[in-house]
Amino acid sequence: MRSKGLEKRIVLTLVILMLLMAVIILIISTNSLKNNYYKLYTEKAQDIVRVIAREVDGDWIGEFINTYDKDSEEYERTKYMLDTIKDSFTGIQYLYIFKPEETGFTYLLEAVSGKDDLANINQTGDFYEFTENDYNKIVVDIKEQKASDRIMKGVDVGYGETISAWAPIFDSQGTLVAMVEADYVLSDLKPDMDKHMKRLTYLQLTSILMVVFLMLVAIRRIIIEPVNYLKKTVDSYEHGVLDNDLSYFKNDDEIKWLAISFKSMTERIEKYIKDLTEVTAEKERIGAELNVATQIQADMLPRIFPPFPDKNEFELFATMNPAKEVGGDFYDFFMIDDDHLGLVMADVSGKGVPAALFMVIAKTLIKNRAITGNFSGPGEVLADANNQLCEGNDAELFVTVWFGILTISTGHITFASAGHEYPAFYRLEEGFRLEKDKHGMPLATLEDLRFRENETQLKEGEILYLYTDGVTEATNGAKELFGEGRMISSLQKHHDNDMENLLKNVRKDIDEFVGDAPQFDDITMLGIKYNGSNK
Repeated sequence: MRSKGLEKRIVLTLVILMLLMAVIILIISTNSLKNNYYKLYTEKAQDIVRVIAREVDGDWIGEFINTYDKDSEEYERTKYMLDTIKDSFTGIQYLYIFKPEETGFTYLLEAVSGKDDLANINQTGDFYEFTENDYNKIVVDIKEQKASDRIMKGVDVGYGETISAWAPIFDSQGTLVAMVEADYVLSDLKPDMDKHMKRLTYLQLTSILMVVFLMLVAIRRIIIEPVNYLKKTVDSYEHGVLDNDLSYFKNDDEIKWLAISFKSMTERIEKYIKDLTEVTAEKERIGAELNVATQIQADMLPRIFPPFPDKNEFELFATMNPAKEVGGDFYDFFMIDDDHLGLVMADVSGKGVPAALFMVIAKTLIKNRAITGNFSGPGEVLADANNQLCEGNDAELFVTVWFGILTISTGHITFASAGHEYPAFYRLEEGFRLEKDKHGMPLATLEDLRFRENETQLKEGEILYLYTDGVTEATNGAKELFGEGRMISSLQKHHDNDMENLLKNVRKDIDEFVGDAPQFDDITMLGIKYNGSNK
């Protein structure tokens, strides 16, 4: 009966431990799922407000604050953009532009979707006063004139706990004039989160029950039956009768029972080693495939410099350094005809393999459309690529793109921007500076977008520098951004270098600023110097 008592105690102990483990795993996984949801929607909100902040005309906002004139074309464009984004992106509860004040903020524009109750929409000029625990982190960021860079869960102020993201809006003088904020109400995300939690709980409980059953079977076979066999042998010894095959033991003592247990343990260890070997081999295989993917992506970008040895009218160099094995940034340059050079700089939202796949599609669509030469300008190329990228974009990825066409014989550039960073130009009279232009929404956000075309002229010796936000948003250990100011200073310091050394020295300055902090985003740059048609 003792062996049955031992079996019951082992089973009971195992069940209790597995139940405790199940509770711990469920708590950890639930919290992890919640945090992943918060992080996912925070990143979405941050991407949205940063795009909006770049799209809104800061000078117009400065005038609007003084007049509240809603009859202007810029007001209609900005209001339409906010309303469209709120309708297009699932889960946004509040999306608005406000003027920060000392004790609160004044509403300027608030997005309205078809499902909103207009009674809950704030009007232009409404004032919101900060409460004791409300918006304290936003106030700090407003004073530092920077966008949100972390998960910010607000307190319940009547409409539920929220996830918020914000970004500053600057005028052409670099002065903060307003902020744009997007809020996800957690109660709206709860049904989808609960569905995933239930599925996760079911899978975990099923797995735990299977493990318990398999462990019970294994314990009975490995421990209980040998103990019963040992007890039967010991009983036979006690009565002086050897009913069992004593060859099972090499010695008539407990050491050999431990030897048998050790043999069982050894068999299990061998199985574990075999499984571990298989897992290690699988990890090595995945690592090798990622290395191949990295090489394939690198091979898709032009890497031979100088790219057009027979073209002495310009000097060109470009680099791309992904944050992960593969990334979403890309650059491209190609001859459209003998006198026109296409230049592309782009940044896909997100990172890793999904962004890399989207990057391949976007790059191919833009280049294939451009090299036909059958288009009115770069705006038409971006518009066609946008419509094709919108088809089947269930992952809701988007890509910012700067696409320009350089007339080699004259230095004239026609370009269009789909929400990308402003280009930096080196002008002989002024040095390096950002030249801000009106540009459109990123590709793959909405169908049938139009993109405004801009023109500029490169004189002999002038430079065009293109980049992605991985340059300006490179962050050091103190959470400071490299920023546009440091970027312009670095370019100016090295403007006498050839294009290859210019880009390498800018990257060196970024690395020195960042220090040991990890690289969170892809860093991509392209520089082209115009030597003049007589070269």
